[in-house]
Amino acid sequence: MEQLPEHSKKSFDRRRFIGQGIKLTLLAGLVSPLEQACNTKGKDSKEANVSVKKKRQPANNNNKRSRWIRENLVINTKTNVVHLPTSSVYIYYDEIKNSNDVNIHDWENQVQRQGRLNKDKSGNILEILSLHKLQKEINNDSLDSAANTLAKAFSIECENSKGINHNISNYRLHELMLQLVVLNSDISINNKWGTFNELVKMPQRLGKRQNWMSNENNFNERVKYIQDRKEEYKNRLAQRAAQHNLT
Repeated sequence: MEQLPEHSKKSFDRRRFIGQGIKLTLLAGLVSPLEQACNTKGKDSKEANVSVKKKRQPANNNNKRSRWIRENLVINTKTNVVHLPTSSVYIYYDEIKNSNDVNIHDWENQVQRQGRLNKDKSGNILEILSLHKLQKEINNDSLDSAANTLAKAFSIECENSKGINHNISNYRLHELMLQLVVLNSDISINNKWGTFNELVKMPQRLGKRQNWMSNENNFNERVKYIQDRKEEYKNRLAQRAAQHNLT
């Protein structure tokens, strides 16, 4: 086979080299803007993350939530809503700047004349107020008074603007009412089921632990259980009442 002259090979190699150089130059022209865009995007992303982190961090300690607690009933003089911001229930409570104290010994008349209970927190308020009536002594009179106070939690007074009373689903209130009724010896054994139903409203759904109020037979079994441990349950109520030192 005839071989090409040496000068022809050099000429051929030179053309290929020049062609490849042009291609690389064109490719570099395309890659460079893309690389710059990626670098810019990455930089913007890092700056954005830093900015978000800075926003999440508090500027200083002055933004810490202040602790506002009162061991008594207070009424908001602008809205006439009565609150009980007690430390036995709440760690923090939104401060009510325009407020007056409510006399704990005459709160029912004062609330009736001037305002209404905070409906969202009415269950907690009335539970504590009913226990407060048991602080001095647990007898039939104090049990009856406490039951009448607790019954307000199930009344129309505690319904929200949609006509819903969330206390009806508060099993804790039903359990407390059960004890107040059972320990009151002025209420005969035959009348305890009827009295309980007059003072509360039954929730639509009952869990296994609330099966005792599904019918009278189950209720009477629970009544017997508490009566057999009467002093123990009285001591429990006394301890719960002592936790709330209202003034």
